[in-house]
Amino acid sequence: MKVLTVPQIRVAEENAVLNGIFSYSEMMKNAGTAAARVITEKYSVVGKRAAVVCGVGNNGGDGFVIANELSRRGCFVTVITPLGLPRTVTAKEYFEFLPSVSVTDELSGEYDFIIDALFGIGLDRTVSSKAADAVDWMNMSGGTKIAIDVPSGITADGNVAGRAFCADITVTFIAIKSCLLVPPASDYTGQIVVKKIDVPVNDYEYLTIEQPTFKQRPKNSHKGSFGTALLIAGSYGMCGAEILSARAAQKSGVGIVKAVVVDKNYTAFTSCLPEAVTIPVKSDVEGGLALDTEHIKTLYNGADAVLIGCGMGQSFSAKQTVINALKAADLPVVLDADGINAVCFDINILRRTKAPVIITPHPAEMARLTGATVRDIQSKRIEYAHNFSLANGVITVLKGANTIVASPDGRVFINTTGNAGMATAGSGDVLSGIIVSFLAQGMDPLSAAKAGVYLHGVSGDRAATNLGMASMTASDIIAELSLG
Repeated sequence: MKVLTVPQIRVAEENAVLNGIFSYSEMMKNAGTAAARVITEKYSVVGKRAAVVCGVGNNGGDGFVIANELSRRGCFVTVITPLGLPRTVTAKEYFEFLPSVSVTDELSGEYDFIIDALFGIGLDRTVSSKAADAVDWMNMSGGTKIAIDVPSGITADGNVAGRAFCADITVTFIAIKSCLLVPPASDYTGQIVVKKIDVPVNDYEYLTIEQPTFKQRPKNSHKGSFGTALLIAGSYGMCGAEILSARAAQKSGVGIVKAVVVDKNYTAFTSCLPEAVTIPVKSDVEGGLALDTEHIKTLYNGADAVLIGCGMGQSFSAKQTVINALKAADLPVVLDADGINAVCFDINILRRTKAPVIITPHPAEMARLTGATVRDIQSKRIEYAHNFSLANGVITVLKGANTIVASPDGRVFINTTGNAGMATAGSGDVLSGIIVSFLAQGMDPLSAAKAGVYLHGVSGDRAATNLGMASMTASDIIAELSLG
């Protein structure tokens, strides 16, 4: 799905009108009717009470259309205009044709639905005290909360203009807006529903990650048909990270998982993963891996992709092992966790690596890579991922709500699966295991990264449905993995 910036949305609207597809009035009618249809298809509105809180601009006009449509469907609608009567020509048109619904400027009453049509896209100022009062009232009210186009108080760059409406669902038009997919705005959107309303879209900035498709396995197959994933991971005290990655790789369809395991973890690892091939090695004095380049080259023989870093620790030997592994790499690499930490002091190592590399940092790791703060990263997630991939020739998977996948060729993809329950220890190890599995099975690196991120999120969503977000663990995500 195409992801547009606010200026691109405005250009699309202007072009639709200039090309005679429809007028601004017809566009408003289409948007409001589409939003009302979403509401009535998701919820029973007959005999229910709805407050449509409308601003003075065209977003308020959308609200008037919605009020009309809901009233026609048996809902008791109150239109609230806390900022005054509409000021745009198109909004005035639909205000004048409101049915016999109650219209007031008072923020009061109890409702089954609170519909936010206060501000539209492109808010670029701190909301006034009156608007802040309206947003506060909507947020404190009971009932299902529905934002029209964007939650009021969200700016074009995804920030909060003092206050923001906290929606259960956001119905947005034409295409999904990039401002809805980045923090802090993404905390306010709830479920996002896109209604295209027949406005053509030419220019777009990003794409969402779509559900991957997997080829049917031929009958005449064996374990070697589906690749070998090598794991250089783990250390004493952090065996779980490697176990989770290996289990996720197995569940994602790879034929063979071959894991380098420090001797102190051997019993624990093999008891959890009897299907894996284990390569026990002596640990260093800190319990980490210590592998020279020649040993690593031997390990690469017969492998189709390698995961480096999960739970390796930050001992000198572990860091040197990461460097040696990258220098010797002649197969696709997933670099995660302590693998990322090991290259932070010299990211030129990534540029010098001959093999394709996928890095999977969380915001703190991304901050270390770039010299920025976590706050900087979170405020400009897309830009940091995009710029890092361009500068260093790697695929960047910047984890977090709406994980970003950035390609060295400049393309950026935004994930829309997953939930807050996935913010749990080991979740990132699971993601890395999925991605290396897809690489080993022959997917190109960008496809593997996108498919891994999408499937990881979907599996987390299934786990949340079955267990609740607070009760989820990384193992529960693995349990829900399915390529069917």
